Amino acid sequence: MPSVAGDKRRIVDPHMMRRLKDQAAVVKKALEIHENPRLLREIAFYPAHDKRKETPRYNAIHRSLTIEKDLPCMICGVRHSTLADRTENPYRAKAMETHHHVIEWALANAVDLTKFNKTILPHLAERHPQQQDYQKPFTQQQLLDWVDHSPDNLWVLCDVHHRAQYVGVHEISYPIWGPQHLLHPDFLEQVKRQLAAINAKTKPKAKAKSRAKPKKRG
Repeated sequence: MPSVAGDKRRIVDPHMMRRLKDQAAVVKKALEIHENPRLLREIAFYPAHDKRKETPRYNAIHRSLTIEKDLPCMICGVRHSTLADRTENPYRAKAMETHHHVIEWALANAVDLTKFNKTILPHLAERHPQQQDYQKPFTQQQLLDWVDHSPDNLWVLCDVHHRAQYVGVHEISYPIWGPQHLLHPDFLEQVKRQLAAINAKTKPKAKAKSRAKPKKRG
């Protein structure tokens, strides 16, 4: 037999079930994804520069960050040591790469040294007080070296979050790319499903093989 208190709750709060249903609807709505397709018109201007050639110092820091230190991708967390583990590599990345995140390598020759020393260097000096090179203005060669192979200009990313369509830093705007590593798993799953559906629609159909009978020779 129900308690008096229980009976009182039902009498005082007859609309409880209605409110619970409304709350469930709000939660469901919050988890929905609203696509906002945008066409980003971008014109990239680069100064004249030699064809990209990885220097020994770049190769050394790249190996140090991706293999020796085994740093994770800043978005999905996969490491060089876990590329073969599907649990740790949900995006099926094939390689670990390094991204020039403050200054792109191809733009190095266009960077004004005075502006760099005035705007970027003070931040570097503040964040790395033990780094003596940051305590005085850079020379032009120091700037070029910093762009090419300083760990403070390199982010470790998997090939997917570096260059892949819809998720790579070179493919989408930074406000969309940046928070990917903080998104709720349920939200990410919905994103993946919708991207898979988009890719399925845009994937070119294989040409049907011709069934025409070969002509007889002679």
